[in-house]
Amino acid sequence: MAHAWEQRFSVALAAALEAGRYFYSRRFSDKEVRSKSSPSDLVTDVDPKCEEIIRRHVRSAYPEDAILGEETTAPGSEAARKAASQATDEKRVWVVDPLDGTTNFVQQIPLSAVSVAYAERGQPVIGVVFDPYRSEVFLAVRGEGAYLCSEQEAEVWLCSKRREGLPGTRLQASSQEDIQKSVVATGFPSRQPVRESRAAALAIATRVKSLRVLGTAAIEMAYVAAGRLDAYWEYDLNAWDLAAGALLVQEAGGSVLDVDENPYDLTLRNVVAAGREALAKALCEQIHRAARTGDE
Repeated sequence: MAHAWEQRFSVALAAALEAGRYFYSRRFSDKEVRSKSSPSDLVTDVDPKCEEIIRRHVRSAYPEDAILGEETTAPGSEAARKAASQATDEKRVWVVDPLDGTTNFVQQIPLSAVSVAYAERGQPVIGVVFDPYRSEVFLAVRGEGAYLCSEQEAEVWLCSKRREGLPGTRLQASSQEDIQKSVVATGFPSRQPVRESRAAALAIATRVKSLRVLGTAAIEMAYVAAGRLDAYWEYDLNAWDLAAGALLVQEAGGSVLDVDENPYDLTLRNVVAAGREALAKALCEQIHRAARTGDE
């Protein structure tokens, strides 16, 4: 007997695989590149084509569901906030980032991913993050856990007539609670608050085991779920940057908060994710201290 989540999960997985394979096929080709809300907020001609692929999959199976996508939302924080707020009221909404890590993609740095989430009333229920460079598929269903499988394993699952749960190996987030022993990632916003972000990064860099900046929120959140990173924080992100990754972290036993320690929903923009809530709260404290004092 099929699980209630199985059909929508199949749509999310198939859409992510096709979109990821498309942008991977374009990694060395000429691209049209332009800026959106700032010089560091880039988009290429590949991004909207990837979103078109995802929308086609969703519309074919669920024409009545709402879709919140990066490339069909106006640029800027205010437009993104408004779109996320409206999405929280939707009974069924797909939240998609067709190419997370566009600057990496433009620079031919192999750190970009597709992020596809399905949410109900502001909370993700299904999440898929596909990294075509490493053929890694991170996936989660609320109440079913988070998993990592290969691209090939994902295809086998999609083609199988007899499925037993989700494909791959179950993920478990890090159990590290000591900030001084933690490997932590962050990112720098293309818009405000630049000063607060820089101050927090420099302050925390002196207190953690190691600091990383990968340039893609979807992969950094997936790595927290997989225990590769102990924690990750970043200011001024959008719903599509975080929706799938937040579910991955939660289903792997981790914690996702905002910098004020509020729980995750689609409107969250300043994220702090960690394998343990104690570590997330310790980072929140350090971030607030740096923002208050300008401690760099």
